[in-house]
Amino acid sequence: MKGIIVKNFGSSDVLEYSELPDPVPGDNQVLIEVRGASINSADIQARSGKYHLGKELPFTPGIDLAGVVSDTGPGVKTVKKGDHVIAFPLSGSYSELAIAEEHLTFVLPPEIDFKVASAIPIVAGTVTHMLTEIARITQEESLLIHGAGGGVGTTAIQIAKSLGVRQIIGSVGSPRKGEYVKKIGADAIINYEDTDYSTQVNQLTDGSGVDVILNPIGGSTLERDVQCLAPFGRLISFGKLKDKPGSVSPEILYTTNRSIIGFSFGHYRKLRPELINQTMQRVIAMVKNDQLTMVIDSCFELKEAAAAHHHLESRSAVGKVLLFPIIQ
Repeated sequence: MKGIIVKNFGSSDVLEYSELPDPVPGDNQVLIEVRGASINSADIQARSGKYHLGKELPFTPGIDLAGVVSDTGPGVKTVKKGDHVIAFPLSGSYSELAIAEEHLTFVLPPEIDFKVASAIPIVAGTVTHMLTEIARITQEESLLIHGAGGGVGTTAIQIAKSLGVRQIIGSVGSPRKGEYVKKIGADAIINYEDTDYSTQVNQLTDGSGVDVILNPIGGSTLERDVQCLAPFGRLISFGKLKDKPGSVSPEILYTTNRSIIGFSFGHYRKLRPELINQTMQRVIAMVKNDQLTMVIDSCFELKEAAAAHHHLESRSAVGKVLLFPIIQ
């Protein structure tokens, strides 16, 4: 099969399009013909040698996919050959074939096409789990979404709307993204590059602060977030786009019952996969019932993986960047 291999950590130039061995499914594993995969920040971190779950060289990048089951190993009961699925693979998704564990493979209704399906797993799974299981947000509460123009952000806005969240504030890095974010449902827009955005958020919430914040940026934004986090508010930190560390005084947390919660969907998949199934079934139902539209920025062929990474790293994408063995 054809696929991408990383033999050395580095820039997007280390992504090699090569002939790779065909994988064979073991016990309770599924072999999937990959029809599409998404490009994620975790892929860039893995390629750079900075992924928190670690990747040993050489490896094939990619942590989610959509495709067709082409074979199953002994013991597989819930999926069969020919099923359309989304999955979180063991072997990397930047390839024509991939192996996934049965419990991290989810059957799709045939009406969901592979382009849409390729954009679903990581972003929709991450957001749904964060909002419903980690933040436990309610309809009476308000929400600030950093990086609202990206794949996670555009999905978070829609899922928050479907949950009936009272007020949604989108945080972006450019006016162009702000216009789109407001179009798909954000009630107000701020720029996370502004040093006084916490003041703006407090004004937008009539001085009460925001109840839940989704932050994939890190750095000094965490300090600013706490300044506009409501009493009993939850700040969910799930990434580190900025390397510069931030610091938060404990007094500002325990005196007001504010909390900072770290979240990794990958860590859940690795150590508590049994908690993922309900989330993914909920996501699939939302897409099937037109409650969630996956926002897609651009599509690249598998051999163009380096260009796809470069595009995502430019931070110009609005929505998901996708990778296909062959673009139909």
